[in-house]
Amino acid sequence: MISTNAEVFKKNKRKINILLVIGIIFLLGSLVLLYLGLENSKKKIPDPINILEAKNENTYSYIDVSIKPHLFAVYEVNGKEEDVKYYLVMDKDNHLYIVYMNNDTYKKLNIDSINETPIRITGISRPITYDLKKQAIDSYNEFMKYEYLTKDNFKENVGEYYLDMKTKINDSTLYCIGTLILGILSLLFIVIYIIKVIKNKKTMNELNPELLIKIDTELSQIVESEYQDMKFYLLKDYLVDFDDNIVIVPYSDILWIYPYDRTYNGLLVNKYLKVTTINNKVYAVAKTRSLEDNKDEILEEIENKIKEKNEEVLIGYSKENKKKVKEIIKDGKNKSKIN
Repeated sequence: MISTNAEVFKKNKRKINILLVIGIIFLLGSLVLLYLGLENSKKKIPDPINILEAKNENTYSYIDVSIKPHLFAVYEVNGKEEDVKYYLVMDKDNHLYIVYMNNDTYKKLNIDSINETPIRITGISRPITYDLKKQAIDSYNEFMKYEYLTKDNFKENVGEYYLDMKTKINDSTLYCIGTLILGILSLLFIVIYIIKVIKNKKTMNELNPELLIKIDTELSQIVESEYQDMKFYLLKDYLVDFDDNIVIVPYSDILWIYPYDRTYNGLLVNKYLKVTTINNKVYAVAKTRSLEDNKDEILEEIENKIKEKNEEVLIGYSKENKKKVKEIIKDGKNKSKIN
């Protein structure tokens, strides 16, 4: 492929290379998270401490349960009850605790012999929220049929932390999720980069070398273009667009142009021109931004300038124009078969 000197070509290459750089950054990030996750999972699990001695959250702690659990809070996710629920338990000293555990653990604790043989459970300390505290007070007092727990004595009788048995010590789930997300983003950007490189190389290779030199020279001589913010250029014989992939179309090949609204969830993203050629190729060029107030005027101006270059160009979308374009393309194919 011929080397190009025009600054617009160089900017387009830099823009595409940024996709590769971003992809590599995401890839490195995913590898870092993977390493951190593996290292975290290798950490030696410390001996648990009594949750009453926990000074901070995320402390590996234990409770020696000697009374059957009392369910007091159940939360729903997507309309379904969670398997993991909040219970009140008690030790041999009649100190209350809040535990977040699943049904299997509840069944192990919900036995008559637990009064004589306490069962130790372990988990991570979590701060008791205001909502959780209120539910625990209301539920336990209703169960006891008198006001045993209050906001004032809650810390003394229950403590500041509850035991979370769902989260595992040295849990690397977040690292795994982060690795997966960054890995997918990395793959996405690298694939987009490869597709753009292949498309642009194909476009450049399809052009006659002398013609590409001519276009490159014209672009190099442009000091300022009224459409350069759109990365769109009207040269002597060609329109050139660099906004997404490289598009180079001779005016003589253009059959039909009309403005097109690109929307997302009912919101206008941008407006651009759809260009159909005699080879039945359709290009999206001259993309405006949604915040531009004079989008329609800009696109109409471009349409008129292209019409000046090729008077046979059909302007605007209509059933008649669509039918004419189909007939012209069909006739062109039939002629090529005859020849």
